[in-house]
Amino acid sequence: AEAEAEARAVSGIEAEVEEANRPQEPRRRLFPLGGNAARARGYRIPEPYGLGMLMVWNTTNFNSHDLSAAVAKGAAPEPDANMLPLPSVTTSRLEGDNRMLGFKADLWVFPGVNVFASIGKVRGTNRIDIDIDADAVIPFPFCRPARPCGTVHLPVETKVKNTTVTLGTLLVYGNEHWFALGSIAKTVSISSKERSDVKSTNVGLRAGPRFRLGEDTYFAPYVGGNYFDLDTTVRGVVASGPVFEDGEALYLRYEVGMETSHPYALVTGFNFELNRHLSLQAEIQAGATSTRVLATTGVRF
Repeated sequence: AEAEAEARAVSGIEAEVEEANRPQEPRRRLFPLGGNAARARGYRIPEPYGLGMLMVWNTTNFNSHDLSAAVAKGAAPEPDANMLPLPSVTTSRLEGDNRMLGFKADLWVFPGVNVFASIGKVRGTNRIDIDIDADAVIPFPFCRPARPCGTVHLPVETKVKNTTVTLGTLLVYGNEHWFALGSIAKTVSISSKERSDVKSTNVGLRAGPRFRLGEDTYFAPYVGGNYFDLDTTVRGVVASGPVFEDGEALYLRYEVGMETSHPYALVTGFNFELNRHLSLQAEIQAGATSTRVLATTGVRF
């Protein structure tokens, strides 16, 4: 009887050890929809909710469109001055250099379908070189054949200080060893001074291998292509130095639209999953006339 009791005790201990070592069933979650069925078929499903911080550095050359201006001698044109397209007013250099710091939230709605939103602050500078054929816009006798005013070069620099909001989605397909994804996002930046409102569309394709470094640790380098179309409107007033015989300056009130000159870029980067809850990402987008660098860190739960 004593031996039988000992055997039952040993069997009970062994059963408890087996129960403790048995893999825990993943908890059932509402999102992603269909995630429980995908897990049952052996797919690795990420935690559904994500929060993170992102930083973007963006340098872009632009093409101008819809340039309109009002020109005056000695004083700035009034804010309600009639703004007209002037063939004698042209732009040369148009470039932007901006930095964005923001926060991002995302949700896996279905396995392979992610939706995200971000909000952040943009700081930077837009630089525009404007050339004015003063002889064409300033009447006689200030500009005359005997004493032409020539071309006046006006370098314009406007500060960007915007609040930016982005909405987008990711479509992902892959397995333990590789992945491919497509993304589309729309961004609207609202200027605090009604100067440089920005709208942009971002469409991308990325693919690469996935290397398993630990139980829940993966490193995934990737390459791809990106379309980044940015459109902004810049308004302001700029003055030249002394242009006329009396020493007065030439003033220009302007409004010009700027759009990305070459929106396509090659992409390379990596995603590093430290575990199921922490991840890092960095990438660079290099185009013919633009460069974007992106870095994010996130937590999933």
